[in-house]
Amino acid sequence: MAQKSQDKKTAISRRRKTDTLRQAPGQTAATTAGRRSAGRIASVPLSKIILDRFQPRPVLPSTDGLREDFFSGNADWKKTVTKWIKLAEEDYALAGQVQGLLAMGKSIAELNQIEPASGAWVELSPGDFRMMLSTGERRFWSLALAAVVDKREDPQLEVQEIQPDEMGIERQIVENESAMPLTAIGKARAIAGLILDRLEDLPPELDRNSENPPTDNEYFCSVLDLERLTGSKYMPRGMWEEIGEIMDMERSYMTLHLDLLKLPVEVQHLADSNNVPEKVLREVLKLSPAQWEKAVRLVITEDLSASDIKKLKKGSKGPSPKEVTRAVKAGRRMKAFWKESKAISTDTEIGKIATEFAVGQDKEDLEKAIDKLEKFVDQLRLRVEGME
Repeated sequence: MAQKSQDKKTAISRRRKTDTLRQAPGQTAATTAGRRSAGRIASVPLSKIILDRFQPRPVLPSTDGLREDFFSGNADWKKTVTKWIKLAEEDYALAGQVQGLLAMGKSIAELNQIEPASGAWVELSPGDFRMMLSTGERRFWSLALAAVVDKREDPQLEVQEIQPDEMGIERQIVENESAMPLTAIGKARAIAGLILDRLEDLPPELDRNSENPPTDNEYFCSVLDLERLTGSKYMPRGMWEEIGEIMDMERSYMTLHLDLLKLPVEVQHLADSNNVPEKVLREVLKLSPAQWEKAVRLVITEDLSASDIKKLKKGSKGPSPKEVTRAVKAGRRMKAFWKESKAISTDTEIGKIATEFAVGQDKEDLEKAIDKLEKFVDQLRLRVEGME
């Protein structure tokens, strides 16, 4: 009997945690069954939108209680964004994230939203229906930031309606990856979320639907203590293989990503919002915990590599800001651009890159950029010719 109980406790579950979601007005079982993913596009005011704090791609930082205040209901989107902008004035890493989101928000406002977010209507209380986003949180915050900067009231987000039972981490992973590949931290959260989604009888403190739900960091980090969750040091049979198929990753690589959840939540956000690679963060974890945040900030500001972090571990200071010149930084970023864009081949996709680059820049800046890029291409051709 004890063994059967244990087997039940660690069995892979196919359920979806949507017990608290109810149908929107006018939806019957028949209309729900017939409308699935091909739902209509609705324009929803930001004030009527709820964000899923447990989705793999975190956007809102934890700095100075920003994330906790918003998700606990102590601050609305406008108050949150106002504080976020102020914090970014004194934080280089936050400033880069805010500027990127602002550019996206202004692009959406000027060129209209090309890809809708997705979400389901949920009933918080009798007659009070809100749109819970499944995907599109970056678009939400980009509009929010642009609205505060431009002094606009309650902008609207284009959302494709789905049904509550379609909400789930697998859908979020697929849609996130199609829009923008998950970062190393995003993948760590995705793997953790898939594991937790498949485990039955989670401890009460991990109940996402309770009156006092865990923070997203507490929820995802709980997978680091598997024995507490399942009573065993080992994953239920077949789970690694199943999750590996979804993530397209080997088991060893997934465990390396899960290790990143050991980083403090503030450091995780820094790494995530600046797309720090897993290979680099793996070396950061080998430093003492007291060095983690400083190391990640150095990676961001000085564009340090994994080998640079290894030097820090050995006691070397690594390259100083003077040694890492602007030209070297620019060259490294061009390598990152090439790596990111290798799979992009169509004129339409290249046009999207050009649009993203042009947003927020005037004609004179763009003409200077074209001139510099042409000189860069000429220099690159000289080096290619030298290889023949």
